[in-house]
Amino acid sequence: MPPAVTDSLDIWAVDSQIGADGSISVDFLLPTGIYINLDVPRDATISHIKQLLWKQAHAYPLFHLLMEIDSYMFLCVNQTAVHEELEDETRRLCDVRPFLPVLKLVTRNCDPGEKLDSKIGVLIGKG
Repeated sequence: MPPAVTDSLDIWAVDSQIGADGSISVDFLLPTGIYINLDVPRDATISHIKQLLWKQAHAYPLFHLLMEIDSYMFLCVNQTAVHEELEDETRRLCDVRPFLPVLKLVTRNCDPGEKLDSKIGVLIGKG
């Protein structure tokens, strides 16, 4: 069997030639309709990326219309062409592996604690 060959254009591969300095150009879409392009570290956590975006967003118009940072989460299209909500902000961007480096900032539907409570309720058989 021939040795495994990685795609040289796969920006998420460890030995990728893209982003030799360890950063990837990511496009962000804010709920206000503002588009921001930002270079972020390839192995940064989602929470770190959100903090970087928030600092950059201060300089853009309509920032005053945004709620506090914890009211939002990222949404992306993953490798299997499915919209994925990135609620777990401890995950790294290179582990999420979006299809394209595009992240959309969306409002959270409910408190993360409420969602956890409902998952626990389902696990223990509570209706």
